[in-house]
Amino acid sequence: MAKNYELEDTPEHLLARAYALRGNDPDETRKLYSDWAETYDQTMLDGLSYSSPRRIAALAAVTEARRDVRVLDVGCGTGLLASCIRTQGFKRVDGLDYSAPMLAVAQREGRIDEAFLRDLNERLEMETEYYDLLVSTGTFTHGHVQAGCLPELLELLVPEGRLICTVHRDIWDEGGFSNGLRALTEAGVAVVRSREAGCLFADEDEPSGWYLVVEKLAC
Repeated sequence: MAKNYELEDTPEHLLARAYALRGNDPDETRKLYSDWAETYDQTMLDGLSYSSPRRIAALAAVTEARRDVRVLDVGCGTGLLASCIRTQGFKRVDGLDYSAPMLAVAQREGRIDEAFLRDLNERLEMETEYYDLLVSTGTFTHGHVQAGCLPELLELLVPEGRLICTVHRDIWDEGGFSNGLRALTEAGVAVVRSREAGCLFADEDEPSGWYLVVEKLAC
């Protein structure tokens, strides 16, 4: 019998609900994040020791020396990563997410500048070659976003701009990231500058994801 995760909104059950999402059911995804928006920060930071936002921000800080560049947090949620990016001194941080309630929290808390309500599984309809950095964590994971969005995300970057993100290990092959990044490399569109295994949550016993730096190549 399938578990009913709505009966108990503990941090573990909320994360299980997120991992149990089916990518072909957008209403289910919207409902989860609408229900979760006001308690997401507490759940992820206090309940689950979510550490990947700090690590991605630190990686961005050593990858990009300038602090006046344009940064887009892809799948920003309530802006936990955007907040860490600002702590590293970056001044302009926009946010893109699928959930209006999550974006509302990010804006209310002053974590992002401009907010974009977008579905990464559809055309984004955004200005191309605008951002110097794209950052993301917790987006490329179970039942959320697969690798098909990578070419369009790279279109948002200026030449030699970089995507710094996590990909959950369980979808590296299954979600098409291994093949997708290989295809972009072979096409001369982008190159993976680094890929390191790492924990997404501080209390994990072994790495659960990959930390990537992908550079868009100049034509």
